[in-house]
Amino acid sequence: MSDDVPKAVRVAEFLRRLAALAAASTAEEAFEQIGITLDAVEDELTATLNRPELWETDGRLYPPQHDKKRRVPGRSDVTAYRSEGHRTFIANNGAIEIRDLNGRVVFTKPGADGQLAFPKE
Repeated sequence: MSDDVPKAVRVAEFLRRLAALAAASTAEEAFEQIGITLDAVEDELTATLNRPELWETDGRLYPPQHDKKRRVPGRSDVTAYRSEGHRTFIANNGAIEIRDLNGRVVFTKPGADGQLAFPKE
Protein backbone atom coordinates (compact mmCIF):
# COMPACT_ATOMS: atom_id res chain seq x y z
CA MET A 1 0.00 0.00 0.00
CA SER A 2 1.16 3.53 -0.63
CA ASP A 3 0.97 4.43 3.08
CA ASP A 4 3.45 1.71 4.04
CA VAL A 5 6.87 2.59 5.38
CA PRO A 6 9.57 1.32 2.95
CA LYS A 7 10.62 -2.30 3.43
CA ALA A 8 14.25 -1.44 4.27
CA VAL A 9 13.07 0.84 7.09
CA ARG A 10 10.76 -1.86 8.44
CA VAL A 11 13.55 -4.44 8.37
CA ALA A 12 15.89 -2.06 10.19
CA GLU A 13 13.24 -1.38 12.85
CA PHE A 14 12.60 -5.11 13.27
CA LEU A 15 16.32 -5.79 13.78
CA ARG A 16 16.64 -2.85 16.19
CA ARG A 17 13.75 -4.11 18.32
CA LEU A 18 14.95 -7.73 18.21
CA ALA A 19 18.42 -6.65 19.36
CA ALA A 20 16.89 -4.67 22.24
CA LEU A 21 15.06 -7.68 23.68
CA ALA A 22 16.57 -9.78 26.45
CA ALA A 23 18.48 -12.72 25.01
CA ALA A 24 16.41 -15.87 24.60
CA SER A 25 17.24 -18.99 26.59
CA THR A 26 15.78 -21.53 24.17
CA ALA A 27 15.18 -21.95 20.46
CA GLU A 28 11.43 -21.79 21.06
CA GLU A 29 11.74 -18.49 22.89
CA ALA A 30 13.92 -17.02 20.11
CA PHE A 31 11.47 -18.19 17.43
CA GLU A 32 8.62 -16.56 19.36
CA GLN A 33 10.56 -13.30 19.82
CA ILE A 34 11.18 -13.10 16.07
CA GLY A 35 7.52 -13.69 15.23
CA ILE A 36 6.06 -11.32 17.78
CA THR A 37 8.57 -8.57 16.98
CA LEU A 38 8.19 -8.74 13.20
CA ASP A 39 4.40 -8.89 13.39
CA ALA A 40 4.37 -5.84 15.69
CA VAL A 41 6.59 -3.84 13.33
CA GLU A 42 4.47 -4.77 10.32
CA ASP A 43 1.23 -4.00 12.18
CA GLU A 44 2.55 -0.56 13.10
CA LEU A 45 4.32 0.41 9.88
CA THR A 46 2.09 -1.03 7.15
CA ALA A 47 -1.59 -0.99 6.39
CA THR A 48 -1.35 -4.56 5.07
CA LEU A 49 -3.34 -7.10 7.05
CA ASN A 50 -1.56 -10.14 8.50
CA ARG A 51 -2.58 -12.77 5.95
CA PRO A 52 0.33 -15.22 5.57
CA GLU A 53 -1.38 -17.01 2.70
CA LEU A 54 -0.75 -13.86 0.60
CA TRP A 55 2.97 -13.61 1.43
CA GLU A 56 3.98 -13.75 -2.23
CA THR A 57 1.90 -10.74 -3.29
CA ASP A 58 0.95 -8.50 -0.37
CA GLY A 59 4.33 -6.87 0.39
CA ARG A 60 4.12 -7.56 4.10
CA LEU A 61 7.09 -9.16 5.89
CA TYR A 62 6.31 -12.42 7.65
CA PRO A 63 8.33 -14.29 10.29
CA PRO A 64 9.89 -17.71 9.66
CA GLN A 65 7.41 -20.55 9.40
CA HIS A 66 7.73 -24.06 10.81
CA ASP A 67 7.14 -25.60 7.39
CA LYS A 68 10.38 -23.96 6.18
CA LYS A 69 12.45 -25.49 8.97
CA ARG A 70 15.65 -27.22 7.85
CA ARG A 71 18.55 -29.01 9.52
CA VAL A 72 21.98 -27.44 9.45
CA PRO A 73 24.59 -30.01 8.35
CA GLY A 74 26.97 -30.81 11.20
CA ARG A 75 25.00 -28.71 13.69
CA SER A 76 22.26 -30.62 15.51
CA ASP A 77 21.90 -27.63 17.86
CA VAL A 78 20.97 -25.12 15.13
CA THR A 79 17.85 -24.99 12.96
CA ALA A 80 17.56 -23.00 9.73
CA TYR A 81 14.40 -21.37 8.45
CA ARG A 82 14.20 -20.32 4.79
CA SER A 83 12.34 -17.11 4.02
CA GLU A 84 11.90 -15.24 0.75
CA GLY A 85 15.07 -13.17 1.13
CA HIS A 86 16.82 -14.56 4.18
CA ARG A 87 17.79 -17.58 6.17
CA THR A 88 17.22 -17.39 9.90
CA PHE A 89 19.29 -19.66 12.13
CA ILE A 90 18.19 -20.37 15.68
CA ALA A 91 20.34 -22.31 18.13
CA ASN A 92 19.06 -24.38 21.03
CA ASN A 93 20.53 -21.78 23.42
CA GLY A 94 18.33 -19.03 21.91
CA ALA A 95 21.04 -17.48 19.72
CA ILE A 96 19.85 -15.97 16.44
CA GLU A 97 21.66 -15.31 13.18
CA ILE A 98 20.03 -13.94 10.04
CA ARG A 99 21.80 -14.09 6.67
CA ASP A 100 20.81 -12.84 3.26
CA LEU A 101 20.64 -15.39 0.45
CA ASN A 102 24.27 -14.65 -0.45
CA GLY A 103 25.30 -15.81 3.02
CA ARG A 104 26.09 -12.32 4.34
CA VAL A 105 25.29 -12.00 8.05
CA VAL A 106 22.79 -9.18 8.59
CA PHE A 107 22.02 -9.85 12.26
CA THR A 108 23.47 -11.89 15.07
CA LYS A 109 22.49 -12.14 18.70
CA PRO A 110 23.83 -14.50 21.35
CA GLY A 111 21.61 -16.69 23.46
CA ALA A 112 21.11 -16.05 27.17
CA ASP A 113 24.31 -18.01 27.85
CA GLY A 114 26.30 -15.45 25.84
CA GLN A 115 27.14 -17.88 23.03
CA LEU A 116 26.49 -17.16 19.34
CA ALA A 117 24.86 -19.65 16.98
CA PHE A 118 28.03 -19.60 14.87
CA PRO A 119 30.94 -18.49 17.08
CA LYS A 120 33.65 -16.46 15.36
CA GLU A 121 36.90 -18.34 15.05
